[in-house]
Amino acid sequence: ALFVVELLNSLLRDSIITYSTQELRYVWDWDRIDVLQTADGVAGLILSNFSSFPPASQQALQVLSTFGTQTDSNLLQILENYQDGFNSSLDFLIEKGILDSAGGICIFSHDLIQQEIYQSMPLPRRQQLHLELGKLLGNIYQYGSSYDKTGFLFAGSNMISSIISLACDQINSAGPKSIRHSDKREACKFAKWNLDAGSEHSQQSNFRASLHYYSKGITFLGDDDCVSAKNVDLCLDLFEGAALSSYALGDAERAIKYADKITEKVVPEKSNVSGAVILKSLAMLSKHEECIQKGISMLHRLGFDLPSS
Repeated sequence: ALFVVELLNSLLRDSIITYSTQELRYVWDWDRIDVLQTADGVAGLILSNFSSFPPASQQALQVLSTFGTQTDSNLLQILENYQDGFNSSLDFLIEKGILDSAGGICIFSHDLIQQEIYQSMPLPRRQQLHLELGKLLGNIYQYGSSYDKTGFLFAGSNMISSIISLACDQINSAGPKSIRHSDKREACKFAKWNLDAGSEHSQQSNFRASLHYYSKGITFLGDDDCVSAKNVDLCLDLFEGAALSSYALGDAERAIKYADKITEKVVPEKSNVSGAVILKSLAMLSKHEECIQKGISMLHRLGFDLPSS
């Protein structure tokens, strides 16, 4: 039904179908219809009319598209702080049939519409939006009240996400390249937010999600950041979290990779996790001889003298 409505609207807008006051009915130009190239679907039709929307509604659609196909009322309330009159702009989009609203959730009327709106933005525009929205949500988490940090739960894409997870999803979509190379402080802040999101999911035994956030946090830290005294604890926590999450998922080789990074990039003596993860992972891979040799080597480094035979 939405496709038919949008198709008729486009034909009326282009004066291919017009109302004749003489015949008192709608008439149409068959010659123009014969050569008309219509979009393959409703998403294409809507996108072809996108530039005619009010600027505030255009931006609201772009913002919503960065969060997927649906957004709940808590997040919509926060987005009002990002764009004045944000929720008022949604009324126009709901009236046009582009969005639906039910039970406090705002939903794209079709998944393809969300995809078309999102993909139609140039990459720099997408990165800018993700970065700005991620900062907005992350700053609420970092500087807001305790209710802001733990009370806001968002129903999006059929899952419950905390505000810090949503902030990291936006920041990670922008990626480390969206940050100025010289802005180490901001990169470390984003790494810390990913650490917090990973820890939150780890406590819920959602190790696939925790590994995702830990590994994303690591990408914001360069080699120099890991070895600096200021960031060594942050780097250690990220690599330990990634190693433990990998082990919990049964990915022993990845667990060893992250644990080895602690030895390479961080002071190994500060970690109570890396050695245990390496030994358990080697045992999981049935590399028993290597496991024994590694264990003896670790004991020697700790100052234990073992008999040679």
